[in-house]
Amino acid sequence: MIGEITVTQLQFFDSSVYLGKSAYKHREQIWRTERIVEELDRAGIAGALVYHGMARSHSPRYGNGLLERELAKSPRLFGCWAALPEHAGDFMDAERLLEQLRQHDIRAVKMFPASHQFDLDPRTIGSLCGLLERERIPLLLDASEASIAQLALLLDRHRELPVLLQGLGWSQERRLLPLMDEFNNLCVDFSALQSNRIIETMYARYGAERLFFGSNMPRRSAGAARALIDYADIPWEDKQRIAGGNLAAWLNVNPPEARIPDQDTVSLEASKGESLSIEVYDSHTHLIEEGGATGSGYPMLKGDIHEMVGLYGKMGIRKMSIAPWVGINGGDSEAGNQVLERAREQYPQVVEGYVVIDPNYVEDVAATARIWHLEKGFRGIKPYFHLSHIPYTDPVYAPWWELANERCLYALIDPAGQSDQAYIDQIERLAQLYPNVAIFMDHAARSFEIAELYAGVAKKYEHVYLQLTYTTVTQGSIEYLVREVGVHKVFFGTDSPMRDPRPQFGWVAYADLSLEEKKAVFGANMKAIWNRCKL
Repeated sequence: MIGEITVTQLQFFDSSVYLGKSAYKHREQIWRTERIVEELDRAGIAGALVYHGMARSHSPRYGNGLLERELAKSPRLFGCWAALPEHAGDFMDAERLLEQLRQHDIRAVKMFPASHQFDLDPRTIGSLCGLLERERIPLLLDASEASIAQLALLLDRHRELPVLLQGLGWSQERRLLPLMDEFNNLCVDFSALQSNRIIETMYARYGAERLFFGSNMPRRSAGAARALIDYADIPWEDKQRIAGGNLAAWLNVNPPEARIPDQDTVSLEASKGESLSIEVYDSHTHLIEEGGATGSGYPMLKGDIHEMVGLYGKMGIRKMSIAPWVGINGGDSEAGNQVLERAREQYPQVVEGYVVIDPNYVEDVAATARIWHLEKGFRGIKPYFHLSHIPYTDPVYAPWWELANERCLYALIDPAGQSDQAYIDQIERLAQLYPNVAIFMDHAARSFEIAELYAGVAKKYEHVYLQLTYTTVTQGSIEYLVREVGVHKVFFGTDSPMRDPRPQFGWVAYADLSLEEKKAVFGANMKAIWNRCKL
């Protein structure tokens, strides 16, 4: 164990954590304050700005009243109250709120307009936001709680009010950036804003002062959130501002220092932003063609093979299995296979791939499969319902599956908008028909509900495996899958450059697994799949 703080240790101060009970949680999700503090400590998080879950799901007054007892459990916790407009008579007026905030040493306020049935218009929240603006008390808003138009109205009326937008999804940059351009008081966290290279993009545009670390614990992995910052290609001093300095300055507090997360070499190296010394292979990634920066209308900046190889090298990802974006969601499977072939020519030691065949355009599926697998040597297959709207068990795919079964290839199968039952029925049928194909059920850790469902299938079939990728980076779901199906069935993947690879990477790096289990998930399992292929 290391036990010493070094000058290069970033001090993370989490802007997005809630404690206690709330209206719904899966039985596997942690919720007690003590457990959340343990996770913060394990991930090397110095402190957290927290609200009580009941303040959202039941009543701000009720939840705020419960928070003080939870704050007393750790010096790492700093309180945030939920607030309501006063008009209905169920919450105090603005001046009384200010008195209470000072009395209880609460230095930030959070609103839930959608959950609590109010709008962000001047007549509803004008006096409340005016007070917060006057006192420079930060206002926190979840992206799910207000539209961009409502947020713009609030920002325009209160240009000196510090506002932190939390939980905005990775596909919303075209809506976010014009708002950031116009309103200097708008700040943002990266708990869900995981588009490729987003932290470098926003740093170049706005500097570090408006960017905040936030995890959305206990729903999301704190390690996933910090990895984006640890591996950011920006100066160390500005990383520190984003990791915790900006929030500490807003609140005028300093959490106690966090110890280095040194439970094993993986977490230690990751916390320093170093290339991992263990073997890491990405079992599920994509690619933007050279000269491109958009996929299906979404910005996918620096998503070509050269940029991906560069970033992967910094993280220690040695090889990736790619399905180029133009060939899946883009709609041209033949072009996608050509992009893949070109990438392998440029980086033969780094690139493996998934062949994509769309029977709506490809007349001879069998011949096409033979070319890309037998002649060109690619070992992965990816039929894709979202692209073709053809079920994976449709007879048109039979020659492809038969070739894959003969050569022990591996298949990445995405639910792709189908119902859970339709997807599982197809997986089970494929598993019965093609026992030599390694079948990957995609996005298996995105929620505990899905993890339970998919684990049930994986336990029934020796050659059905579970992949992890998803923006939700659900806290504890990787550990759940390892316990349920065995570590040899769980596979690391990133889905980049749709998502930035670093949060997906941190999700595994900081999981509560042994070093040997991390080695298996990160790379050994995928290496074994490649080795069994007969090409």
